Amino acid sequence: MPMDLKVGLDAKALRRDLSALAENEIPRAAASALNRLATGARLKVVDRMREVFDRPNAFTLNGFFTRPATGKNLEAWVATRDFARRGTPAITYLGPQIRGGERDMKRFEKALRTVSGGQYVVPGKDCPLDENGNIKRGIIIQILSRLNLMQDPTSNMGDRTARRIAKQLKNARGSRSEYFVGYARGNRRPRGIFKLIGPGKVGEILRFVSQPHYKARLPVEQIVNETIGRRQDRVVNEEIIKVFRRRGLR
Repeated sequence: MPMDLKVGLDAKALRRDLSALAENEIPRAAASALNRLATGARLKVVDRMREVFDRPNAFTLNGFFTRPATGKNLEAWVATRDFARRGTPAITYLGPQIRGGERDMKRFEKALRTVSGGQYVVPGKDCPLDENGNIKRGIIIQILSRLNLMQDPTSNMGDRTARRIAKQLKNARGSRSEYFVGYARGNRRPRGIFKLIGPGKVGEILRFVSQPHYKARLPVEQIVNETIGRRQDRVVNEEIIKVFRRRGLR
């Protein structure tokens, strides 16, 4: 016997449900997808930092953050932190690594300009370094203090350190210091900061160099675009599927 089965829908209910999806759940799903993509792209940038830099510190690795999308604002950003409560924002010294070119002077390099002749600074062969391979902050403070290059001898210095240095009387104007500026023979160009580390023994702590030039090693825009392009279809589909599953659909 022939069968003719009519399939019908409650059109009014369907329109209501689809409208709810369009107005609420789909925008939220889109925002969630955008935020997942932005976070994934930022983490890829961090991974590349670990590959191209030698022991980058946490401050550098946190130089980028994600500005999230919402259901009402479907834009997510991978952005740089342009402000630091203390010190220099990471983007200031990451800029040449991203775009190539010369870097700006660091704050302590500016403080040393009167003795360096406006040159830049790299660690000398005898410079104590921290676990990330950078000049120890305490060494910089000691040098600036001993050479009377701090506008306020206790600025950027803990109370205990300030009291110890004051007691030693090594930060007083005109006092002798174990740190001194070395000059090249002939042209008397400043070579760096040296330290008396024993009888007749001198260590090279800071070396003065011309403005460093960097090749681009961290193509952030390329990393972000490639990561999003590779993942976006899968991530968007997953978020849409989540919406339908919340509605009881498989």
